[in-house]
Amino acid sequence: MLGMIDFQHTNWTATYVLVEWVIRLSALMIIPLRRPPSAATAWLLLIFFQPMLGMIFYLFVGRPRVSRARQQKIDTLERALAPNLQHLQQQQAAHTRTVLPERLQPVAQLARHWSVLPEFGGNSVQLLETVPAFSAQLVRDIEAARHSIHLLFYIAARDSATEAIFDALVSAAQRGIEVRLIIDDFGSREFMKPLLALEAQGLRVARAFPRSKLPHKAARFDLRNHRKLIVVDGVTGYAGSMNLIRPDSEPPIVYEDIMLRLQGPVVLELQTVFAGDWYIERNVMLTGEQYFPVPIAVGREVCIGLPSGPEYPDPVQQHLLLSLIHVSTQSIRIVTPYFVPDEPTLIALKTAAQRGVEVELILSARLDQWFVQWAQESYYTELLEIGVLIRCYPTCFLHTKFALFDDRISLIGSANLDVRSSLINAELGLLFYTPGTAEMLQRLLDRYRETAVLLEEETWASRSRFATLRQNIARLTNPLL
Repeated sequence: MLGMIDFQHTNWTATYVLVEWVIRLSALMIIPLRRPPSAATAWLLLIFFQPMLGMIFYLFVGRPRVSRARQQKIDTLERALAPNLQHLQQQQAAHTRTVLPERLQPVAQLARHWSVLPEFGGNSVQLLETVPAFSAQLVRDIEAARHSIHLLFYIAARDSATEAIFDALVSAAQRGIEVRLIIDDFGSREFMKPLLALEAQGLRVARAFPRSKLPHKAARFDLRNHRKLIVVDGVTGYAGSMNLIRPDSEPPIVYEDIMLRLQGPVVLELQTVFAGDWYIERNVMLTGEQYFPVPIAVGREVCIGLPSGPEYPDPVQQHLLLSLIHVSTQSIRIVTPYFVPDEPTLIALKTAAQRGVEVELILSARLDQWFVQWAQESYYTELLEIGVLIRCYPTCFLHTKFALFDDRISLIGSANLDVRSSLINAELGLLFYTPGTAEMLQRLLDRYRETAVLLEEETWASRSRFATLRQNIARLTNPLL
């Protein structure tokens, strides 16, 4: 009997070892495909030392996998959007492109190559820096709506700061306006019940990336629709990084953010992004002149929409960010709540600083996620050593996201400067070419600088060894996510 137990134990041990080596060898063939070397190395190391744990972790968060049902919608999205995209291409000829300096022409060419949307002139841009200002302006636009109102938010909640907006939306629906709302199923999970109740009041509500226990509807659990956009009648749009919620909804953190109010042809691009998301979530494509009217030029700003995410295979914002860093000759100014760059972006920023470009980062002194904050802080030393200016914003959690290059070109949107925004989340950015928006952002930067504290190299070097250790450990996890 004892010999049989030993034999069974030996068999189980041999089987376990065999399975571990099958996992290791399989990982060598699967993980390096279409993945940056640093990320592939991190995953292979984890799986080599902990095959079972690493495999489970990889299956959950190692692949930007969508459900089979969603993938079927994504496969047909381009064909479903074709009439809208054709309309945009036809309208582009009537709206002048900007003339960029020769050294910046490759950026515009790259944007045209990577983006599914065309470049448009004739736009106006208004900067809204507070939730009350955003709410008041949006309510006015909702009350003036004649046909349709479309909203897409990562986080939305009915609270004291947004109730006026939702009251206006309900009133609009009751007078016959089509009101559609998409909310991320994870980001808005705590506020979902009151939002879904809006269906009974005439709104049409859809959840982005809805969670499901059914295998054919299951997806990577941390996929997010992180976009923030609004379109009213196809002529007025909003985009930026502001969620539809009170800024102090997570005490003691208070969020500070921006939203852009847009008019002109580029609003059709916001409508196209919304239409694609509505098709994926509700299987209905919005098309026709009522949603995509012939645009009227109302300003001088030239810009292009940059959607990215599981339904757009190329990380267009990441490519453009790298290109803009490389062609900048005077200044690079970045405001972001999360600064956890991949290796190419980090090298590009360091190289820019070393060739004399003034590189300035304005970051929050305190983040809402401590592990991400440690990972972010792990980059400070090497950046400070080569002259990068790091300013820490102490009063609020600075959730604003934009980059300004040579005081001319600006990139604004919902994406953070991290791997998640580059490769996983559904995001929306806007690339602006003309100086008007750049001047507006420069004034905003001046306001941030008045409050932000410049981080000194000597001061940062005096932090404790324990702080350095936890920062370095947190940094190691970046490629895995």
